[in-house]
Amino acid sequence: MERTLDQGRNPEDGGTDPFVTFYRAEYPGAVRLAHALTGSTEAAEDVAQDAFGRMLGRIDGLESPRGYLRATVVNLCHDRERRRSLDRRMRTTHRHGVAAALGASEMGDVLFGLPYRQRAVLVLRYWGHWTEVEIADALGCRPGTVKTLASRGLARLRKEIAP
Repeated sequence: MERTLDQGRNPEDGGTDPFVTFYRAEYPGAVRLAHALTGSTEAAEDVAQDAFGRMLGRIDGLESPRGYLRATVVNLCHDRERRRSLDRRMRTTHRHGVAAALGASEMGDVLFGLPYRQRAVLVLRYWGHWTEVEIADALGCRPGTVKTLASRGLARLRKEIAP
């Protein structure tokens, strides 16, 4: 009989499966991180599930399961954004010079108008409280690049939000 995540028991030792324990502890944080990067609850849940799916059967061999999970969530969000961006470019023409409609969610509107890597750096730094080294590892770049992306992202936010 095959065991499922819902059962959460390891029949061999009578204890809780380490993956299920990890999943239960880390799933809410993975969804929050993905939501901050995608802006969509549905997308965030899909990304979190995909990230855990990639870890299934591998958790015991990972040096830092939490770090692997976080990096996987960031990378899956990046992949998703890349696909969405390509799809948008193919469907519509880009309108230059159109200011973002600023309202109650003006920061979110402008934030989601940033290129993915700038948005990811700002979200991971200010929302996730990640260090530059952690962000660099997750994005596959150097810490100096993280500083540049943060600087450019903040400058663009100031430009868009300031009157």
